[in-house]
Amino acid sequence: MRQLSIFDFLESCGHEQREGFFSTHGAMYAKVNRDKVKGIPVELGDGVLYPGDFIKQLGEKERTSFAMKEGYFLRYCGMFEKALLFSVNDFVSDYYYAFYYIDRNMLLICSNAGARDVRIERLVKETGGDLKWSMI
Repeated sequence: MRQLSIFDFLESCGHEQREGFFSTHGAMYAKVNRDKVKGIPVELGDGVLYPGDFIKQLGEKERTSFAMKEGYFLRYCGMFEKALLFSVNDFVSDYYYAFYYIDRNMLLICSNAGARDVRIERLVKETGGDLKWSMI
């Protein structure tokens, strides 16, 4: 399954998305005004994710993980309702990757076709020299 980036989605949309959650091609997104995002830390796997932390992948096993393409990282921004919100690299907008937070070891990606779980045992953050990203 091809991972559609949020930028591919926005370019193909051709219209302004209302605030809320939407999904396409195996990813879940949210449009949320930045002032509504709660910049709070969250327990995830064996660690704590803080706003501004970068990750390459959530989960370890292929079927129950979510991984970004080479050169792209998820940057944790905070929570909205019961969802964790992530931007891509250092891009700032009101559009986010979204994952419903069930508990420290499970997130959900929901769509019209159903839901898929993301199981996290280890939290691996990317730091400094690891952050070589593609220009958006």
